[in-house]
Amino acid sequence: MRNIVITMFVFIAGCGGDAQVAGKAACDFNATANGVTVHSCGEIDADGTGEQESQCKSSGNTEAKLVDSCSTDDVLGTCVFTRDGETMTLYFYNSEALTEDIAKPICDSTNGTWTAS
Repeated sequence: MRNIVITMFVFIAGCGGDAQVAGKAACDFNATANGVTVHSCGEIDADGTGEQESQCKSSGNTEAKLVDSCSTDDVLGTCVFTRDGETMTLYFYNSEALTEDIAKPICDSTNGTWTAS
């Protein structure tokens, strides 16, 4: 499960920096570790989204794809936080492998505001 938690931070780590395009970037993640897949999606409103979009790519056991916006269907909870002056919403989706007991501490580690669905 630790590998899944780490992969959820891939998009978070890309927040901030100098980007070229204004608007919104959203990245949908499916991370697999030990045969378990966890689904999450990060959405950021930013002055520039170019760098955030470049952070959204598959690697290792993480499948990632750019989407217009994150789905609000079957959401376990959301985490809203600010980093480098940009606000990001991270959606965590219901699954047997992901519970609020796992997702909320991820949110807490970013000094985010957790909202259970």
